Amino acid sequence: MNRGDETLVVPKDCVLWCHHQPYAETVLDDYAEVDLDKWNVRLAALRIPARVFAVDADGRQIDSGIGHIRRGDLEASSTTLDLGPEPALNRLYLCDAWLRSHGDRGGFRRFLDVRDPHDSHRPFDMIARALDSCEAEPALVQTGAFRSWSGWPVAPGVGNSLMSLYSWAVHGAERDRPQLLDKYTASSMIRYGWMEDGGASQYSVKTYARYSGLIERWAGQAGTTPEIVELWLNRDWHRRLGRHDRQEALLLW
Repeated sequence: MNRGDETLVVPKDCVLWCHHQPYAETVLDDYAEVDLDKWNVRLAALRIPARVFAVDADGRQIDSGIGHIRRGDLEASSTTLDLGPEPALNRLYLCDAWLRSHGDRGGFRRFLDVRDPHDSHRPFDMIARALDSCEAEPALVQTGAFRSWSGWPVAPGVGNSLMSLYSWAVHGAERDRPQLLDKYTASSMIRYGWMEDGGASQYSVKTYARYSGLIERWAGQAGTTPEIVELWLNRDWHRRLGRHDRQEALLLW
């Protein structure tokens, strides 16, 4: 941890909000509405061996039409969706669909193409190695000399936010669990004293480990989970942005 991070204390408003948030409803039931046809038609056209699944209003698994994906559905331990015998690539696209369809998250809106542009014969070997690295121990946030590699795993088209969400999904409820790297959350952290230059999309793995570590430390101070602290930071950014927009509209009026 950076020495400056040790002096930062969880905001009081965060503590008050977190104490009223049940994890299952606030985090796991946080859902995005997804147009499955847009995803799956494009995947089929590009011959990417993946498919995005969701549930309909009756809770049945579907792969066409409009569906809902809960954050809890992303987890490897979830039994809501059947992702098949080799779920890694399906889970990655499931995470991407949730991230890019969620109105409060800062994911890029372009379609994710994971094919290796330099190897047309084995275009999916690189992404397979990257996902293996995300799933392996130690997790991304556990940096140190014990690592056999450094930096983010090389994954065509996959940004840091998606890679962090995939790592969160596959590492379960363990200590030092990778947290979702969200640009709005990072901006809120800076407002509350976290010192870091550059946007979240440019964070190194070391900086990402600091980001996750501070969220986890604040969760300990607040007596809650890191996911709820991260969600408060994200919502606090949107709350302040909305207030600014309304004030600006009044001034223009």
